[in-house]
Amino acid sequence: MSQNLDDERFYVFDWDAVFDVDDYLHFYEDTLRAERTDHQVDVLVSHLGMMPGMRVLDLGCGHGRHAFELARRGFDVVGIDRTEGFVELARSEAEAARLPIDYRVADLRSLDEDASFDRVLCLFDVFGLHRDDENLDVLRRITRALRPGGKLCLDVRNRDWMVRALLPVTILQKGADLMIDRHVFDPLSGRLVDYRILVRDGRTREARFSVRLYHFTELRALLASVGLHVTEAFGTWDGDPIGLAHNRMILFAEKDG
Repeated sequence: MSQNLDDERFYVFDWDAVFDVDDYLHFYEDTLRAERTDHQVDVLVSHLGMMPGMRVLDLGCGHGRHAFELARRGFDVVGIDRTEGFVELARSEAEAARLPIDYRVADLRSLDEDASFDRVLCLFDVFGLHRDDENLDVLRRITRALRPGGKLCLDVRNRDWMVRALLPVTILQKGADLMIDRHVFDPLSGRLVDYRILVRDGRTREARFSVRLYHFTELRALLASVGLHVTEAFGTWDGDPIGLAHNRMILFAEKDG
């Protein structure tokens, strides 16, 4: 029996359920704290050659943890996120700290800037949430948004590690609340599908989503195809090399010309 290679069964994304602000921050609070935002910004500033005053675009900024720290250090920051609740939280924190961050509610796929930014950030699995043609178009839009010689940091999951170490089920417990994730990887589409069940305050609901996983060589070729060449790549924010021992790929790329 032949397989339908165009089958979209493995493209699923219950966006509002996955990015419900209250549930997301409730379950991920400890994870986000462990992400060491200050250290990550140190790495970004160093490896992207960032100088205060540069204009920086944070794509998929969420509630603004990287954008806030960058603005605190003197960068001119624009943060974009599709989820209005995250943007509202980010704006409130920036206003309280009197930081002039330009937060916008927008979809990555609608980015329409022409040589407006010195640096672009796309962190914590923001890239790869859409279909292959849309993901490629996002990279094209990022390239156009960068000034000549501008640089990008792209932080995604490492497909090689994920396929090797993927657990069929994971459970995150927060008090009496549970986040249960059932994982399926489809090698034809390259997508990891997460069938998530949230149990909180005695209420149960589903939040399904999928993300495109890339090999390093595949992602490097995609970036090159839109005029971005990779200058450095790491498997952790501590500078470890990409490999089977690390679940991340942190790529630094520069716009040609």
